[in-house]
Amino acid sequence: MWQGKTIDGYLEAVAEQIKWRRARPVVTQELRQHLEDQRDAFAAEGQENPEQLAVEEMGDPVAIGAQLDGLHRPRPQWGLLMGTILLALLGTVLQLWLTATWENPNLDLNPLRTEGVFVLGCGALLLGYFLDDARLARHGRIIYAGALVAGVVAAALSPQTYGAATYARYVTLCYPVVYALWLYTCRKKGWWGLVLALGGGAPLAWICMRVPHMLGLLLLLVSGFALMLAAAWNDWFGVGKRKGMLLVLTCGVLFAAVAWMVLFGFGYGVQRLQVFLYPEQDPMGMGYQACTIRDVLDASRWLGEGTWNSSLPFERMVPGCEADAFLTTIIYRLGWGPFLAIVLLFAGLMAWLWCRCLKHRSQLGKAVILTVLVVLCGQALCSVAWNLGYALYASNFPLMAGNWNTVVNMGLIGLALSVLRGESIAGDYDREEKTWLPRYRLNIHLEKC
Repeated sequence: MWQGKTIDGYLEAVAEQIKWRRARPVVTQELRQHLEDQRDAFAAEGQENPEQLAVEEMGDPVAIGAQLDGLHRPRPQWGLLMGTILLALLGTVLQLWLTATWENPNLDLNPLRTEGVFVLGCGALLLGYFLDDARLARHGRIIYAGALVAGVVAAALSPQTYGAATYARYVTLCYPVVYALWLYTCRKKGWWGLVLALGGGAPLAWICMRVPHMLGLLLLLVSGFALMLAAAWNDWFGVGKRKGMLLVLTCGVLFAAVAWMVLFGFGYGVQRLQVFLYPEQDPMGMGYQACTIRDVLDASRWLGEGTWNSSLPFERMVPGCEADAFLTTIIYRLGWGPFLAIVLLFAGLMAWLWCRCLKHRSQLGKAVILTVLVVLCGQALCSVAWNLGYALYASNFPLMAGNWNTVVNMGLIGLALSVLRGESIAGDYDREEKTWLPRYRLNIHLEKC
C-alpha cells in the first residue's frame, strides 16, 4: 500500500514497477497530470479528500505500473546494429587482406591498429546506442560549449597531416550533431532564439576552417541549413512559419553568394573546379590523383584483379590507396562487382535508417537521425566521387577505412539507433518547464468496482 494515498506516493509506487529508467519520467508526468485533473474535478464537486479519491479511482498502483512497464520497453535495433557491425567487420577484413603484401613505408599501415579500431568502433557504437538523446538535448548548451573547446584544443595540439590537424578533423565530423542539439535548445525563444540558432553555427564553422577540414565544413553547412529549414517550417521558434522560412532562406542565399565570391573570386577556386572536371589538364600536378585513379579504373575488371602495366607497384602509384582511395583498391584488386556490392550495402543501411526516421514521432529524434544521415551519406558520396576520378573532396568511405574515421561514424550510428531504441517514449523537451512533453497521451480507463 502506498503511503498516505497521495499523488506523490501513488506515482512513486507506479515508478517502482517500471524497469526502464528512461520511461519513468514520461509515464509519471502523464499520470500526474491525469491524477491532478481528477483531483480538481472531485474538488469542484465538493468532495472531501479529493486527492485520496483520485488515487483510489485510479486503482492499484502495482497493477497499473506493471501494465505500463509492459508498454514502455526499449525497442532493440538488432538489425541495424548487426548490419553496422558486419559492414565494419567487412571493411576491417578487406583492409587486412588487400594491404597484407604491400611494402610502402609511406603508407599508414598497421594491422594491429586496424583490428583495434574495429573493437573501439564497436564500443563507440554501443556507447552511442545506450545514450539518452533526451538527456543530451537537456544539456545541449553544455555539449555545444564542450565541442567548441574540444575543437580548439584538437586544432592546436593534434599532429599535422598535409597542413590539417589530424584528430581535429574527427571532432568536426561530430559538429552537425552538436549543432542539432544547440538548435533544439533555441526552441520557443522567439526572434532571439532564431538569431541564436543562426549564429550558433558560426563558431563551429570557424573551427572547421581553422583545422582546416573543408568536408567537415560542407557537412555542417548542409545539415545546418536542412535543420534550420525544418525548424522554421515547424515553427520551432514561435515567430510564424512564413517569417521563419523567409529569414532562413534569405540568410542561405546571402551566405551562398558570399561563399561563391570567396571561392571563385580567386584563381585557386576556379583552378580547383577545372581540375575536378578536367584533371587531364594538370596530370602531374593537382590532377595527378584523379588521373591515376582513372587509369586504375580503366585497367580494372568486373570480377578479379585488374592489369597494372606500370613499372611501379600499385600501392606506390596511387596516393591514399589505404584510406581515401581504398575503394579504388577494392575495384582494382577485386573488381567492380564487389565495389558496387559494398556501396549498395551501405546505401541499404542508410535507406533503412531513413525510413525509420520518417516514422519517428519526436522532432528531436528526427533532427538527430537526419543529421547523422547527412554526415554519413555526405562522406560516402564524396568518397565514391573521389574514387571514380572526380577529386574534389577527399573522404574515407564510412566503415571501410579502418582508422579513427570508422570509430566516429560508428558512434554516430549508435546515437541514431539510440533514438529508435527509445521510440516508445518519444517526446520533446521543453527547456522552460524542464519536463518532457510526449507527443501522445496514455489511454487510462477507469472502472469502478
